[in-house]
Amino acid sequence: MDRNQVARWLQTHMARKEVTQADLGDAIGLSQDKISKIIRGKRDLSAGEAAEIAKYLGVPMPGENFTLDVIGYIGAGAEVRPINDGEPLQQIEVDFPVPQGSVAAIVRGDSMFPIFEDGDLVAYGGEPLAPEKAIGSTCVVQLSDGRMLIKRVRRGTQEGLYTLTSSNAPDIEDVPLDWARAFILRLSRDYWRKV
Repeated sequence: MDRNQVARWLQTHMARKEVTQADLGDAIGLSQDKISKIIRGKRDLSAGEAAEIAKYLGVPMPGENFTLDVIGYIGAGAEVRPINDGEPLQQIEVDFPVPQGSVAAIVRGDSMFPIFEDGDLVAYGGEPLAPEKAIGSTCVVQLSDGRMLIKRVRRGTQEGLYTLTSSNAPDIEDVPLDWARAFILRLSRDYWRKV
């Protein structure tokens, strides 16, 4: 990465985190003058310094891109049945790390409002959880009838059955789940469409 790219990376993330040159310098042991030179493209940034800055700011290293595949839609009141043709609808870049294998889906419906709104993007883990491990958590689930939803998972009245709760809609009671995946993050519909 050239000095100008490093400078843009540093300026962007310092501004987003509202960190001053003095704050950053104090945190990682560099003088404000050295930070200023990096920002102006007058000084190289060592790999160790970049790692310390990335860790302090909670951002990826310079040159690393994090993308999420938007693979379809997920129901939160609306009935959604996934179509998996192997190709994502789109990819979005995020400037923060997400677990390996994570994917995203667009929320349809309002049964989870105000937590999730229609059009929000939710990311969820690529690794399936045993449904028992999902109890008490908000998860993306696929029911045995093919519907894919984002709900809070509760224990059902019988072994192997689960109750899915919403913020403002009746529970879906005693349904078997094909799988559950951990909910990771939500991006508002206004934000993610600008990314």
